[in-house]
Amino acid sequence: MTVVAAVDVGGTSFKGALIDAQGRTLFTDSSPTLGLLGEAVWDRLTDFLDRLMAVGDVRPEAIGIITPGMDEQTGRVLFSSNLGWRDLPVAERLSARFGLPVAPGHDVGTAGLAESLAGAARGVPDFALVMIGTGIAASLFSRGQRIAGAARMGGEVGHAPVYPGGETCPCGQVGCLEAYASAASIARRYRAQGGAEALTAAEISARLRSDPIAAKVWGEATEALSLSLMTITMLLDPALIVLGGGVAEAGGLLLEPVRAGLARRLAWRSPPPIVTSTLGGGGALLGAAILALRKIGQDLRGL
Repeated sequence: MTVVAAVDVGGTSFKGALIDAQGRTLFTDSSPTLGLLGEAVWDRLTDFLDRLMAVGDVRPEAIGIITPGMDEQTGRVLFSSNLGWRDLPVAERLSARFGLPVAPGHDVGTAGLAESLAGAARGVPDFALVMIGTGIAASLFSRGQRIAGAARMGGEVGHAPVYPGGETCPCGQVGCLEAYASAASIARRYRAQGGAEALTAAEISARLRSDPIAAKVWGEATEALSLSLMTITMLLDPALIVLGGGVAEAGGLLLEPVRAGLARRLAWRSPPPIVTSTLGGGGALLGAAILALRKIGQDLRGL
């Protein structure tokens, strides 16, 4: 039985799984990373993989690892503000450490691959997947092919400004979408505007009817997101927009104002449908497994 290890390196946690060539998840695990940066994140990652590799009787044949800011051609993370990584040779270091082939992937780009094969965008050749979590990025597909760019880092819509001269983003730019609509920024802006408690984005979305500050911050986030989706719509002409990540778990509380905002801004064309991911948090790990299988000359069976 062919088994690969899949790891999703996020800004607040690692998620990992052992997945076989039929797409069956044999084991899952996670580890928090919030508050860690740089080499401290790396040390936590290798410890996490040590634990993942020791599960069961079947040793994985490859590792699929996905991170923000990954250059898929070189296996280096060029920049990730949430991890404190810059020009880090992740694939090379992991391969040397574990003696296995390593398939690197951009986290959101890989989630888009999984969504196109087994999720909400299955059978849709032209779509955009926008992941809204600790950070924000998109996976853009045209005629069934991901638009990846020269370094395969295309889709960084979270760092495309929606408000020139606006708030400072962790990346160092100003007015970025991520500074207004990511889970971390929604929580930060709620506190900064006088929110009485240190709430998460999910908790803030649950208070929209009773908390004016929550309603204001959430409304500003959905407005910023609709501006970004307008740009994606005009550039890509997608048949479908899929929203994923933790913030998208708010469902209609996010979808309804974003749909309305996009429709309001498009003066002469119809907006594309906007839906939430059907794969949820498992999509990125499934995508990482697909990359690992392809690294050893196989593919996910049954797709």
